[in-house]
Amino acid sequence: MPLLTIVPPMPGAERRFKPFVDFVRAAGWEAEFVRLEMAGRHPAFGSTEIFSRVNAQTAGKVVMGFSLGALYAHLGALRARHLILGSISPFFLEDDDEPERWMISYRAGNPDIPADILVGAEEDAQMHRRAEAVRDFYRHHTYTVVPGAEHELWHPHYLQAIKAALDRLQAQSIQTRSKT
Repeated sequence: MPLLTIVPPMPGAERRFKPFVDFVRAAGWEAEFVRLEMAGRHPAFGSTEIFSRVNAQTAGKVVMGFSLGALYAHLGALRARHLILGSISPFFLEDDDEPERWMISYRAGNPDIPADILVGAEEDAQMHRRAEAVRDFYRHHTYTVVPGAEHELWHPHYLQAIKAALDRLQAQSIQTRSKT
């Protein structure tokens, strides 16, 4: 079974993501989590340490993140094989309407990694602006506006969009293996 590496939004989120892991397994994938360590209950916007930790755990892998997890994946998984970024949080240098943010541009990612960018149709304008900017950053991407979804990974249409990406990646992997 192929492996999906999930970047959680916060340490300890694995328990909350158990239904998502079950969903991933039902889609024919194994799942693992990037281990995050951070002091406190909020991201340390003054430190970039989390991104190097993500990078070390995601090289050569299919990586998925939602919300802050998508931000960590985008800026940290610089050697991933493929990214699935769901509702990426707008906490970048360019998001001057966010009082808390990293002073790092969204352009600090790796534009050569193929990426699936997803955003809920019912999310606010800022979320759409950031998702579109990140979409335009990647040279090889798909972009999905998830119908009816707000900022909610568990929305049935969001899960359907993620499954479509996983199915496509699995089919591509099978095709690649059959050619060799």
